[in-house]
Formats: sequence, C-alpha cells, structure tokens
Amino acid sequence: MRSDRAEGARVPSSSDPVGPVPLFRDLGDLRVEVNGRERGPGGRRPAALLAALLVHVNERVPVDLLSAAVWPDGSPRSTSTLESHLWRLRQVLEPAREPGRASTVLRTEPGGYRLVVDTGQVDSLLFAELARDTDRRLAAGRADEAVALAQRARGLWRGRPFAAVADQPWAAPAVARLEGLHSQLVERHVEALLETGRADSALVELEAALSEHPLRERLWTQLMVASYRAGRVDEALAAYVRARAMLRDELGTEPGEELRETHRRVLAADPALRGSHPPITVIRPDEEPLPSLPRWTTSLVGRGDDIARVLDLLPRAGLVTLRGPAGVGKTRLAVEVARTAAPAFPDGVRFVDLTGARDGRQVVDAVTSALALAASPSGSALEALAAFLRGREVLLVVDDCEHVVDEVARVADVLGRAAPAVRLLVTSRQQLEVDHEIVVDLVPLAVPDDDDPGGAALDLFLDRWGVEDRAGLTGADLAQVRRVCRAVDGVPLALELAAARARTFSLAEVAEQSEQDPSALSALGRRRRSERSSVFDAVARSYDLLEPDEQRLHRALSVLPGPFTVAAAAAVAGSSVGRVADLLADLAHRSLLSARRTPAPGRPTTFSQLTIVRAHGGRALDAAGESAAVRTRRTAWILDLVADHPRLGHPTERGWSDAIGDDLPTLRAVLHETLVERPAASGVHAVAGLGTMFWYQRDATLEGRRWIELAAEVAGRVDGVSTSTGVRIAIDLATIRAFAGRADLASPVREHVLAELPHLDLEGDEAVVTGDAVLLLAACLGLAGDQEQARSVEDVAVSIARRTGDPTLALLCRTRAVSGDVGRRDPEAVFDDAVAVHTDAEAVDNRFAAWIAAGIAHMAAHAAGRADVALHWSDVCLLAVRRTGRQHAPFQLELRANTLSLLGRHAEARRLYDAARVHVDRAGLPWPSMPGTAPLLARTWAATPDALGRAGDDDASLVVQDLLRGLEGRTSA
Repeated sequence: MRSDRAEGARVPSSSDPVGPVPLFRDLGDLRVEVNGRERGPGGRRPAALLAALLVHVNERVPVDLLSAAVWPDGSPRSTSTLESHLWRLRQVLEPAREPGRASTVLRTEPGGYRLVVDTGQVDSLLFAELARDTDRRLAAGRADEAVALAQRARGLWRGRPFAAVADQPWAAPAVARLEGLHSQLVERHVEALLETGRADSALVELEAALSEHPLRERLWTQLMVASYRAGRVDEALAAYVRARAMLRDELGTEPGEELRETHRRVLAADPALRGSHPPITVIRPDEEPLPSLPRWTTSLVGRGDDIARVLDLLPRAGLVTLRGPAGVGKTRLAVEVARTAAPAFPDGVRFVDLTGARDGRQVVDAVTSALALAASPSGSALEALAAFLRGREVLLVVDDCEHVVDEVARVADVLGRAAPAVRLLVTSRQQLEVDHEIVVDLVPLAVPDDDDPGGAALDLFLDRWGVEDRAGLTGADLAQVRRVCRAVDGVPLALELAAARARTFSLAEVAEQSEQDPSALSALGRRRRSERSSVFDAVARSYDLLEPDEQRLHRALSVLPGPFTVAAAAAVAGSSVGRVADLLADLAHRSLLSARRTPAPGRPTTFSQLTIVRAHGGRALDAAGESAAVRTRRTAWILDLVADHPRLGHPTERGWSDAIGDDLPTLRAVLHETLVERPAASGVHAVAGLGTMFWYQRDATLEGRRWIELAAEVAGRVDGVSTSTGVRIAIDLATIRAFAGRADLASPVREHVLAELPHLDLEGDEAVVTGDAVLLLAACLGLAGDQEQARSVEDVAVSIARRTGDPTLALLCRTRAVSGDVGRRDPEAVFDDAVAVHTDAEAVDNRFAAWIAAGIAHMAAHAAGRADVALHWSDVCLLAVRRTGRQHAPFQLELRANTLSLLGRHAEARRLYDAARVHVDRAGLPWPSMPGTAPLLARTWAATPDALGRAGDDDASLVVQDLLRGLEGRTSA
C-alpha cells in the first residue's frame, strides 16, 4: 500500500501547489483534461475506477465498491491489482506530481479512496449547478440570463453520462438523475427562449428534444406554444394531432389536461399564448381632496355604483358601515363619498383614523382630536363630545374599526341619540351591530373572463400601471392582466401591488407571482414600510383579532380550495359541525369568508374564501406545523363520504352524489394530492368507491376517466391496495373506456378482470357492489357495439346475482339482458320484456333500472315502427332520467330525435340532434351514438337545410328539464 494518505477531504483551491488542475468530462465518454490536453483515463479498468469515484465525488469510496466497479463479473482481485490501476489513474490526473508526494486529487483514506475536486472541475457537477441557476433566474424573471446559463450547461452535455459504465447498477441512479436533469433543462431552456420572444429558436430545440423524448407531453405543449408564437398556427394544431396519435398508439391514453387546454386555446386564437412587453408607467395625479381627508394621487376606479349607493343612504341613515375584507378598498371609497357629500354638511367633514387605537378612551380621543376639541375639564370625554355635536351637521368618517369595534359601537350609539344630525361613515371588516346601522358590503372588483374585453379589476390594474390608452396593448398583454385579476379575485389592494410590480417584472411574471401566492404580493421601494405594504399583512391584521378557535379554523380552511360546506370545514378542523357552523358565521362576520346560498332546493349553504385569505391561511398552517394533520383529516373525510355509496339505482344514490358534488373542489384536491403529488392507496380507494356513475351523473366523464386512469397506474406501484380494490379500478377503467366507444381499449382490461374475479372469493356487500360495477361494464360494452364482450361480462354478473341471491343485482341483470336483445329478437317481444322490467323497477324504486328499461322500450317501439308509442316511452325515460339527477341525456335526446324524424317532425328532431351532438362532443363520446341514427339524421338534415350550422349556445344549454315541461300529465296513459 502506498503512503500518500490525505488529512481530510478539503476541496483543493487554486493556491494548492499541486500542478495543473484536472478537468473531468463525464457527460459522455469519460475524458480527463490536464493543461489543455484531453485524454482517456488510461484504459477500461481505470475508466471504471474514475467513473465510480466521480459518481461519489468528494466522498470516501470503499475498496469493495471500487473493486465491484472494476470487475463487475465478481471475480476476486487482489488489493495490489486495484492499487496498480489507481496508480495508473493518478498518472493521468497529476502527471506533474513529484514521486513520493501525496496526491491532492485522488487521496487514500482508511478503507477507501476519495476524489477531491471543485465544482468547476467536473462537468456533471457544473452542469447540475448551472441547471439550478437556470431555474432560479427563470423564476426571478431574468429569462435572458436563464437562456445563457442553459446554453452553457447544454454545451457540457456530450452524451450519456459515464457512457461505458452507465448501465452498471452502481452508476445507474446517478445516470438517471443526470438524464432527468438534462430533460428538465431542455424544457427550462425552451421556456426561457419563449419568455424572451425567441420562438423560432425554441422550435429548433423542441424538434430535437422530441426526437429523443417523444412521450413527454410538456415538450409537445411547448412546441404548440412556440409554433403559435412564431405565427405557425397550422403547425401548432398539427403538433397536437401528432402528440395525440403517439400517446394513443404507444400508451393507450388521451393527452393530459395541459396539452388539451393548449389545443383549445390555439383553436380559440387565445392572445394569452403570445408574449408581452409592458409600456412605460405614467402616474396620473388626481384632484386634491379636502384638507381633512387623506390624499391620493390616483383616481378611484370601478366604484361608481357603490359611491352612488352610499350617497343615497347618508341623508337618511345616522350610521353607514362599509364592511368588507382586507384590501377591498373601504377607506378609499369612504373618502371619495365624503368628498362628494361635503357640501351637504355645513359644519364640516372630519376623518378619524383608528389604526393606532387600542381601547375605548383612545377611540373617543381620536374623534375629539379630529374635531380639534380641547380635553373636557369635567365629566366624561364621550359626554363632552356628544354635547359639542348636538345640533351640528357633521360627517365623521371613522376608519379601520374592527379591532375596537365595541368601543366604536358605543360612540355610535351615544351620538345617534344625542346628535341625530351627525352622520357616521364607518369602515370595518365587521359590522358594529348598532340598532340604526345600515351595512353596505363592499366586494372585490368584477374580474373579467377570457371573453370579456374589460372589467373594473382590469381597469384598476391598467390605471395603476399607468396605461392611459389601452389601444397600445396587445391581446397577450390584456390576457396576462386578466390572469392577475383572477389570481387575486379582484381585490384592489392586491391589484395595486401587482401593478406596481409590473414596472419591474414582465406581465407574465407578475401573473405567475400572483397565482403562486397572492398573499405574498408586497409594495416596492418606500411603500414597503407603510401600513398596507403587503397583502399578507393586511389579512394578518384580521387574523390577529380572532380567537384561538377561529384562528385554528382559518388555518384549516386553507386546504379547501373552492366552495365548501360546513361538513367539510368541520372535517378538516377536527371539530363538531355545530361548533364549526358558529365559527364560520363568525369568520363571515369578520369578512374572512363569504356564504353562498345555493339556488338548488335542499342543498346546503357553501362558503368560500378570497384567494388572498386562503393563501394567508396556508402559510399560517405551515408555520403552525399543522399541514400534515389537516390534510390527513381532509382525505379521511372524503374516504368516509365515498364509502357511503348506495347501490346502483337506489333512491339515495342521487343524494349521495349531490353531497359529494357540494364539496367537489375538496374531492378534486384530495385526488390530486393522493394520485399526483404524493401517490397513495387512499387515492385509489377513493376513485374505486366513486365508481363510474358518479362522473356520468355529473356530466364529467372526461374528468372521471382521467382520475380512473391515474388510479389504475398508482394502484400498481403503491402499498396498501388490496387485490379486490385493484380489480374494481380495472372494472371502472374498462367501463369508462367502453362508454367512450373504445371497446378495443377496454378489451385487455376486461380480460384481466374476468381472469381475476374468480379468485377474489367475494362475499356480502363487496360481492354485490362488485356485481353492480361488472354489470355497468357489460352495459357500456354493449353500448360500444361489442355485444359478445358484453355478454361474457354479463354472465359474471348473473353468476354473482345467483350466488348471493341479491334482488337488486338480479333486476339489473334482467335490465341488461333485455338491452342485449335489442336488434337480436323481435322488437315487439323486446318491448314487452322492457315494459315488464320497467314495471318491476318502479315497484322497488330502482331508478337506474327504470331509466334503462324505459329507454329500451323506446328503442323497441321505434324499431317496431310504433312511433307514437316510442315517443310516449321517450317521455317516461326522460322523467326517469330527471329522477336520477342528470341534466344532460344525449343518448335519450338522440333516440327522441330519431323518433321525431320517423314522424316527420324534422324541425324538432333537428334541434335535439344538434343538442345531443353538442353534449356528446363535450363529453368526448362518439357521434352518432346509435346505429340507426345515421339515415334518420340524413333525412332530417335534408328536410331542414335552413338550420345547417346553427347549433350553438342554445343547443348547448338544452337540458332534460326543457323537454319535461308538461310531460308529467301525459305519461300516465
């Protein structure tokens, strides 16, 4: 053993007198550069040695690991042989090292060796550092710098890392990490090029990247965007077609949400897909306010109606409270109202700022100071104030009252009785609850959608950004501003802070910052030190005034992303429904959330938070260390809801579906967390419990298919998923594919299901619920036109029904059997059987069986040429559909249109055909759906030439209820 041992693992510096510093080219064929001369490591075994040392660079590498790298076949070698290869390697790394002098690069340590280098010496280390710097510069909005860094990093990449040994078990993880980093860097490089307007350069990069990674959907999305920005719309659309074909052929899946959404936006010529450059900001001064009122140099935007309303109330109300959440603009509105109303108050207008008040005495002192009154020599200050104001016509603007609301209420009550000519205009996040108080709720500014050219929120942003003539803005600019408006829910304070940032960052960057965490928006420059310098601080003031129980609930609500019920709030809070209902009322009272009364009869009130409030709650939740526990409670609650799934067709099935639908945003959040962010068995169980009918009943089959496919993928790689649950997911996957008309994609899954079911030994509820799911699969396979597959699956359901003796499953099997007879038996016989099944289904109130049987009776009567009878059963079927809770029924609309066409009522038929096609397209289903539709559709088209091309919003909004008006009295015959 040589004696050149090191005294630690210090990375060498330029001051170390060790000769030329070696550079390691490990991204590709392994090479070493010394003194500008590049060469190999000195043979195959030294190369393996060097690769192993580089994989564990700056770490001690045990002799055993080095030996395994040099001799992968496992044949034993002596230590001296290994040292010989190490000696040869040292000659390459440090050719100028004097004999006997310890190596500073490849050091000997007890039990192993260490390669000690600086980041800049090793291509893979430098590559990783440059990739991280690229991400940081891109996130900071410095896209030009990100491009340069990405190009420098990619210049280091010469091929597969450690090429000769890349497949060795000890090297594979490092190789995979670097290859993944390289793929991400390509995407970041393209993103940076797009941000800097270099779409053509991005296209060059993307074509090369897609040739290596054709299944990366993110690259296809970027290719579409780059083509669109380069003015090549046709190529952008063609890219989607190529991507979709490849994904379907290779993976059997449809494109993901991002790729589909980009396709939609290209078709719609969405200006948000183009780049943007903000104009120069111009600050426009406003009129000088009254001397006693705060000054603003900007105009008040979007509050004309609110000003008019308050001005109308003031003459007849002693106390008007402007109530609203943090940052909504209460103070600004109150001051504008006061300026306008000033001529009506001969004794003056005074502004009372209670920001610094902490008790009742300070509230009265603040009012007397605003009035320039001297301290009272005797009696209470409030009595002296009331005496002074008695008989005077004064408008007091009392600002920022929520933290001293009891004291302000006392002052308002006393003045209301002692000085009736005085008017109080109060701003607060909660009302005073004084008898003569009138509350005006101030809400955020209207947020524009993609089709809206304006809106108050957009107007405010542009005003604060300094845009005097929006004609100079591009559609892309306005699209980015709309993104900001939506991200902050139109809250004026957040809009103003975001607009100020647009003077430094691009609009796209401001939009991204606003979407990531709207509560993090803060003022820049001197304004950073002001009272309202950040959105977070504005919400934090409300939060600090809450009781501990209210604060805990506020934090917990941050995991509920959309409208939520009291039940959902109680679940994440870990408290009772009654207690949480009271706390929610308190939070609504303090403007930290709002209640939404649903228009649907019998549905519960839901609550929602502004995004800035929810973002504050999320940060507070993380700071309190409660995130994991609250999210666990949220998941458990969803699983409990799903577990209560009634039997197929049971009268309570609609109520169960509606209850989950009331908290659909929470369900989606749980599924995203447990299937995408942190895949877990709980997500698979949730999707299996929902089944396919839940998504169908909610007209969300495309969304359901996405979750089911994710669950099927996750089920195979996480622990805790039982075989029976895996089979249930497989049944649902085959069902929803068959429902979309893809029996070919459903077939292999069906075969897996038929192979697994006999081995499950299902009993009790699990058996019959699985039977329900199997029967749905049979129905959808039949609907897709593969009756042979449908019958093979139907036989399994029948066997379960016989074994369990379950009457519901037996009825469903009869329903499916009659459905399978359509087109095979005499239609009159099928009609009689369908009517019999319908009668039995109505007797036990199985709504699914009644619906399907009525539809079969309609089809059979139609096939028998009995159009009037078919139309009657169409009415019966639509009534049954409504009882299930569905609003859209494209199959029933198509069948009814066929019958109307047969009767020669082509104008009515055309309307239903158009509506059915719109609904089918929206759901991603095949059109036409029924085998007999095509000739009747052609007949109706020929008879209604003036209706061609008119299908649109009216047809898209046609629902079952539109066809049912007046039917109830006609269906009893």
